[in-house]
Amino acid sequence: MIVILYQNNCEQIAKESESKLRTAFVDHVKIVLIPAILATSWPVEVSWDDLLVVLYEGNDFPAAGNLFIGEYIHQRQGAAMLLPVAVDPSFSKPPEGAAAIKSLPYGLDARGTNDKLVNRVGGMLGLRLQGRDSKIFISYRATDGLAIAKQLYNHLKELGHQPWLDEAKELDAETKILPGTPVQDEIDKALSHANLVLLLDTPSANSSTWIKHEVDTADAMLLPILPICFREAGDSKIGPRFQSLLALQRWVSIQMPTAVASPPLEDSQLDNIVHEVETYLCEIFRRKCRVPFIVRDQFVSNGFGWEELDKRRLMFKSTKTGKRLLTKVLSHCSIFDQVYAPSITLFRKFLNQAGHSNYSLFIYDGDLLSNVQLNELVTQDDSVIILHHQELKALMGSNFTVLGTT
Repeated sequence: MIVILYQNNCEQIAKESESKLRTAFVDHVKIVLIPAILATSWPVEVSWDDLLVVLYEGNDFPAAGNLFIGEYIHQRQGAAMLLPVAVDPSFSKPPEGAAAIKSLPYGLDARGTNDKLVNRVGGMLGLRLQGRDSKIFISYRATDGLAIAKQLYNHLKELGHQPWLDEAKELDAETKILPGTPVQDEIDKALSHANLVLLLDTPSANSSTWIKHEVDTADAMLLPILPICFREAGDSKIGPRFQSLLALQRWVSIQMPTAVASPPLEDSQLDNIVHEVETYLCEIFRRKCRVPFIVRDQFVSNGFGWEELDKRRLMFKSTKTGKRLLTKVLSHCSIFDQVYAPSITLFRKFLNQAGHSNYSLFIYDGDLLSNVQLNELVTQDDSVIILHHQELKALMGSNFTVLGTT
């Protein structure tokens, strides 16, 4: 649940914010507005995905509101999601109860098309969608990325995110990962509780066995990866140094800071990285809400049942019993733009374990792929039908005859 706690004279903005959030997340999140002066207790039972948005405009924030914030934090024992929003940009200091979190200014940027409020909320909820301890996993090479990693970690922490940083993983003398070692176990455990890998793609990163392991493991878990590509002055190459990540078509390019720069990144660079992180997390959260909703609606409206087989990986089963036959369809709703090769590979592995089905649908979002692009993604004996969610209605209306695998 999202509770918007608002100060005097902020009611209209609270209603505007509620409307934007409902539109963005297709009513998949319950939202309640509470005036700070009347705040008493959280309106429902405590849940892992609760988020408190605090709209304030000055230093006369009601005592009842501060008590409400304090109780909200106390009940969640270090796992509270809290977002202070400064309606007046000239007064950024959050209310006493939310003083530990850096506020988000609610100015023109927050109301515009690239809505920072929606992105921040979507990013925070996206991290919690898969579990209570979800984090932003910062992947880096210590030889040239440790200072940047520490600065990003502290900055994300100030904004209320939960980054994960292992300062001991990169031993330059140790270049081989041994399965079952304490370091690998710790990394794999952290990745299993992550919802995004923030890869610091510095000049020495692609020679790190650890980072390669993290990228491969993230792909196997369907974890999105956002590369921050640091290039030396004069380096004209574009994109990540890891070939497999070029297919994502998503990265942030930043000039490599000098060795003497302290701190290494400027405020504008930090803001750019955080904006891309939150935008990506928000898109993922929207897809996790919207695409399965659309797909489920199509199946149910055509008389099929709907069962969630793997919530984290968005694998579903739909069945329909006819006069003589049972039709079984296995579906995967992808969170990536178009079709990311590791995600379809994992879906094929899932199908091998899930048993026989009449049809297997890999359903993607983003721009529609051409037939040439689709043909590059299938094998000769592939039974997987790759389609955009907009094509599902026509496929089902034709009893699965309109689209094929080529």
